[in-house]
Amino acid sequence: MQARSKAVYENCTVLDISGNLLFRASRKRLDWYLSRDLATLIDDHTIQLKFANRGTGRSNEPFYLQDMRNACVVCGTTDGLTMHHVVPHQYRQYMSTDIKSRSSFDLLPVCMRCHDQYERHATSFKKHLEKCFQAPLEGRGWVERRDIGQAGRAAAALLSQHADKIPEARRAELRRTVQAVAEARILLFSDSARSCIEAWKQEQLDLSSEAHQGVLRELCEMEVRVPGPDFCTHGEIVVGAVDRAQSDCAMCDECRILVTGGVPALVVAWRRHFVQFARPEHLPQHWVAEYPSLSIMFTKATKTYLMKHWYRSELIPLYATCVGAVGVCAYFASRALKNPEVVWDKTNNPYPWLHVQQNENIKLMDPNGRFEKQWSRDRL
Repeated sequence: MQARSKAVYENCTVLDISGNLLFRASRKRLDWYLSRDLATLIDDHTIQLKFANRGTGRSNEPFYLQDMRNACVVCGTTDGLTMHHVVPHQYRQYMSTDIKSRSSFDLLPVCMRCHDQYERHATSFKKHLEKCFQAPLEGRGWVERRDIGQAGRAAAALLSQHADKIPEARRAELRRTVQAVAEARILLFSDSARSCIEAWKQEQLDLSSEAHQGVLRELCEMEVRVPGPDFCTHGEIVVGAVDRAQSDCAMCDECRILVTGGVPALVVAWRRHFVQFARPEHLPQHWVAEYPSLSIMFTKATKTYLMKHWYRSELIPLYATCVGAVGVCAYFASRALKNPEVVWDKTNNPYPWLHVQQNENIKLMDPNGRFEKQWSRDRL
């Protein structure tokens, strides 16, 4: 990774038609509005829209309205900066649009030295997710094309500078291997190579021909291990499992929390990991790991988890019993708190039992009918 040659934040301002701040943008975004005559240039870094916007932009999100400092959020240096993805792209690209739309919140300027130091910890966290979610870092669903590997080794031997020292019988065998695989995999070659392969049916492979050597070089460069039809990347497996609330007995407690909280919990986990191991001392104002609070935490994944593990028919009697027990306890607790022997106001009502009349019942029931009415507390 190379350091950026221009500033990370250009801190340009976009105002609505009333002059209120909508959001901060790059110079490229300002030029886009100006080139289409959609805005008026106020100064070098400010434009005002000529039309009434339908939304409020970022006016209710102070993080996006502030001037951002072009300095490393970890050590504060202004040299050799790069944009660090707090939530790695290999996970974010598989998240929903409502989460990916806040991607700039998780893009922070970090210098090359601090970036390299943190990436070691990030790799360890990825390996931890690999173990808990059974998601290999290189992905799952690779296909080994063994015939191409064998033909590639044969082509490399025929192209080597010591090919003339190979016995003629062995060279003939290598030619047959290359021709057989090339004819079977002809669609993988370029157009010029295909014409040569078609000509092999009438003539023998000529190692002195530049066109034939081009076919051999293409065969040597072909990948033996390629993604299959069911290939899934590491990030796709992890995000998919979290989104579908798929837990496993081999998971640690932290990963089970991720599954319960859904994709937003995974985003928060990466932010907390960055804060814990990178130890940034110059974070922008209003940047918190839990942004934008817990309002979006109750997502589809959480609902799916609750419906799957809580709303089971066999658990209904248990829920009914618990609700009934809590209700009875609350009722008797309220009666105990209203008992005339309980003093709440020592100044105005120090002796509440003196207000009980002889014909008033203070018990729960009156089976003998000795009292005319039920006593009720009318004051603290």
